[in-house]
Amino acid sequence: MVMYRTLWVPIAVATVLVGLMFSAPALAQAHIRGTLTAVKDGTIDVQTAKGETVSIKLASDAGLFLVTKADMSAVQTGKFVGITSFEEDGKRVAREVHVFDESLRGLAEGHYPWDLEAKPNMMTNANISKVEEAGTDRVLILNYKGGEQTITIPTSATVVAFDKAPAGELAVGRKVFIVMKKDAPEAAAVVIGAEGVKPPM
Repeated sequence: MVMYRTLWVPIAVATVLVGLMFSAPALAQAHIRGTLTAVKDGTIDVQTAKGETVSIKLASDAGLFLVTKADMSAVQTGKFVGITSFEEDGKRVAREVHVFDESLRGLAEGHYPWDLEAKPNMMTNANISKVEEAGTDRVLILNYKGGEQTITIPTSATVVAFDKAPAGELAVGRKVFIVMKKDAPEAAAVVIGAEGVKPPM
């Protein structure tokens, strides 16, 4: 496992790096989703949803993150979250909620276009300032630098916990979401699904 020690950097540096990559300019071409099929010498092979296998070099300062299962009880006032949402009937409705570990507060903060599906959608990384009930749904008031969003969280939304990860989590068979660098053919960050979990991004 010694070969992977260079993959992790102090979280402050990783936060800056990944914040740049997860922000508005990081559109579909910068993201790769799939399943890890090989891990060797700082390179990973990923089989995409289309069945293609691509070999990706990990940048020496690549950030590694892990998502694990969570539920609606984790969505609380004061938490820093990332939410992918669609516009439905004039309001924003969440498809997924990532509840960040406190050490990742501020990661990619803002409200910007995302590429979850062909239908236009947005990513909002922000602090939950208020949680309201609306029948079986929850309505969140989210604050970020320069703005505020109101997003409904239906019971059908996927909720996961999002934290930093050791290199050992890069295991064959894991589902991954990869953020590529804009100026080099390397991965800037890898979000790894825990055993049996697919990063809902």
